[in-house]
Formats: sequence, C-alpha cells, structure tokens
Amino acid sequence: MTALKLLAPALAALLAAGPTLAQTYRPQAPAVTYREGMPEVNAPPPSVNPDAGNYSASSAFARWYAGAGRPSMLLFWNRQLIEDATSQYDSVQTASSAAVAMGEGAAVRGRGWAASASSGMAASASESRQYQERMTDSSYGFRNTNFSRGVETSILGAFLSAGARIVDREAVIRKVSAKQSREDRLDIQYLETLALGQGIQYLIEVLPDDDLASPTGVTFTVKVTHLPTSTVRAQFTTSGDPPRAAAKWVATNGAGFEKRAGPSRQTPQLIGAQVAYDTMTKLR
Repeated sequence: MTALKLLAPALAALLAAGPTLAQTYRPQAPAVTYREGMPEVNAPPPSVNPDAGNYSASSAFARWYAGAGRPSMLLFWNRQLIEDATSQYDSVQTASSAAVAMGEGAAVRGRGWAASASSGMAASASESRQYQERMTDSSYGFRNTNFSRGVETSILGAFLSAGARIVDREAVIRKVSAKQSREDRLDIQYLETLALGQGIQYLIEVLPDDDLASPTGVTFTVKVTHLPTSTVRAQFTTSGDPPRAAAKWVATNGAGFEKRAGPSRQTPQLIGAQVAYDTMTKLR
C-alpha cells in the first residue's frame, strides 16, 4: 500500500471535522485614524485681531494719500486755529512789599527775680513791575501732562507709519521767526499764520475735553482743513476708545460657561492711535 493511500482516510476526517485554519483566520481592522493633512474635528475658529479694522483704515488712507500726491500735514495738538492772526497784549502792573524786623535782647534771672532788656528796629521794602501779557493764545489746555504727551506721540506715530509727511509746528515757527523782528517773534498767532503759508496743505486740529460720559474719560474734537482752499474736509468727535481684545468663554460656578467681553486696552498710546485711525477714515 502506498503512502498516499495511507493518508487519505486522515485527510477525509479533517475535512469532515470543520473549516481549515486558513478559513477561520480573519485579519483585524486597523485602528481608526485621521488622514494626514486634514483639519481636526471641531477645530477652534481663528483668533481675530482687534486692530484689523484700524489696519484696514490705515491702508486705505495710505492709498488715498499716495493718490493725492503725498500732501504735507500739520498737527495742532491741544491748540486751535483761532480767527486772530496777531496776538493781543495787555499792560500788567504788579506791586509787592515786605517788612523785616531786627532786634537784640538779653535776660538775667536770679533767685526770686528776673530782668530783661531789648532794643529793635523795623524796615520795609516795596517793588513794582510792569510788563506786557499776551491775551490772545490758541493753546487749549488739558489735564495730565504724561497722558497728553502719550496721546500726541501716538497720533503722530500712526500717521507716520501710514507714510504721511508731517510738518513739525515748532520747527516751522522757528524757521519763519528767524526772518522777523524781535517784537514779531513774540507774536505766536502771527508766526503761526506765516507757518501755515509754508506749503502746508492739511491742518489737523485735535482738541481734547474731559468727559465723564466718555468710555475713555475724554472727548476729542477733530477738524481737518484743506489750507489752499480754506475748506473743511472733516470735523467730528471721538472718544478714542481702542477696540477691545477678543471675547472669551469663561467657566462659572454651576452655571456652565458665559461669554465675556475682552479686557479694555485704554492706554494713552492706544487712545492716541485710535484718534489717528478715526481721522484717517474720514480722509479716504
């Protein structure tokens, strides 16, 4: 009997017993994974830059400014262009007096008695002074000096960043005053009038007022004048309140989550920049 004939009964028995090992093997399904390069499920929305609107205003102003031939601008911060072209003066006279007492004395004290002696004199002096006081002044006056400087610096900085040609008021006044007499150099209104004729095309006046109802505590009155034609291009008021940071969802005790506004960004620098951006919006 051959070997094949001997194995035949055993093979028949295995087939009758059930499926083979190859038939019972089932490969396991791979673990669920995300495809590469695809975003996560429920990805958070992109963060919003609170200054995006201001940057857009600056870009629009820059395009308008370039198209207008890059005209020179002069900022009157905390000053206004009044109708008086020359300063008015008034004579003021003051008088002061002072009295001075001088003396010397001695005292002697003994058992049960005392004696003293003194002598003295008094002198007085008086002084009078007369001078000229300027009655006309275009300065507006404002509160805290550090706040004022921070706002002014940021207004100028925002315009400079947008490519504007800003003429310095003090520099142009000194330039025109060098050609004037000593008396005329004391006349600020006259010097400002001469300065405005030095090729300056736009005058920007920014006048701040304390205002308890304003979110920043200040209301700024802004006026933009086109000097060659003496026409007003814009006049408006603004609080200078910068955009708040993005709102956030905050967990509360037992109440789930609530959406809260972002923190305030009211620094003198950001307030000044906002005043500049609001002005740029009017000049597009």
